[in-house]
Amino acid sequence: MALQKTLAVQGDLADAIEYFIDKGWTDGLPVIPPTTELVERMLRHSTRAPEDVLGVLPPSRAEATVHAVAVNAVMAGCRPEYLPVVESAIEAIADPAFSLFGIQATTNPVTPLLVVNGPVGTALALNSKSNCLGNGTRSNATIGRALRLCMQNIGGGLPGLMDMATQGQPGKFTMCIAENEEESPWEPFHVEHGFDREVSTVTAISVTGTFQIHDGYSKSALDLLQTFSSSCVPVGSTNMHIGGGPLLIVGPEHAEILHGAGFSKADMKGYLYETARAPVRAYSQAMLRYSVHNMRRPRRFASTNPESTIPLADSAEDISIVVAGGPGGHSVFLPSMGAHTRPVTRVVKIPSLQ
Repeated sequence: MALQKTLAVQGDLADAIEYFIDKGWTDGLPVIPPTTELVERMLRHSTRAPEDVLGVLPPSRAEATVHAVAVNAVMAGCRPEYLPVVESAIEAIADPAFSLFGIQATTNPVTPLLVVNGPVGTALALNSKSNCLGNGTRSNATIGRALRLCMQNIGGGLPGLMDMATQGQPGKFTMCIAENEEESPWEPFHVEHGFDREVSTVTAISVTGTFQIHDGYSKSALDLLQTFSSSCVPVGSTNMHIGGGPLLIVGPEHAEILHGAGFSKADMKGYLYETARAPVRAYSQAMLRYSVHNMRRPRRFASTNPESTIPLADSAEDISIVVAGGPGGHSVFLPSMGAHTRPVTRVVKIPSLQ
């Protein structure tokens, strides 16, 4: 299988790595040089032709071909069998509902978080348990990194040029987990959204960072939900300004307490929508005038009564819940970029697993 284009770099492996860094084709960390042999090996694990277009990635509006994505997957350190997940992740972020242009070009620190569901998570040894958002698992680290390299090298989201994040966040190197379906008492995220349990999917969700929710003491669901409600209303988060869909990664221990008391995911979302609210008095007048009132459906949230409240989302259905993590009384709140972006799920096309 021939490459569409080859590049000769003089010197040894270290010289090739430095060349790629100097060209701005990396995320600041060394990459694996995408040799003809490595890219061809990667492409053999795709169900598609190298020239197939997975989507158009803004702001450059360049076509993300299977070949171009395979090159970046090699650079990220992916094993060849990871490629179908990366391909489906590209399809997800290219969907207009995900609003990739805004994500690529904003001062907001937003980045896609990938959530993998179904048999492919086990097949690729994706971490869904302890430290799933952290270091230590090749599949998580390199699949998320491959997506970010594609956003930069194909989509043109170059830091300081189009990516104007004021501070950014560590998730802009990589952010990929699997849902802990084994220990979740609820239906998996992809089943909740209409997919069969045995279908493998990847979902892209925009997140602006992570906030720890620590409660290893509450044993009743209502006590625990009080902790969640109080933790999900940072006035400065984009969700609180302009709506959109935040994500809760609920630890298995917390999920068991809630499920044991009869709370479904829908119940939890409804409870948080009603109780996770910030009082109008917490906002500056300028923020109320230019952000909340102008952008969050003024007829619903235009009250100037200092004791009236603003919810973390515009509806309970806008809140996403995934169960992941290991032992311990910890969950995670992840605000999104706001109402301009929605989670997008795509099926992972691996015939042997479907």
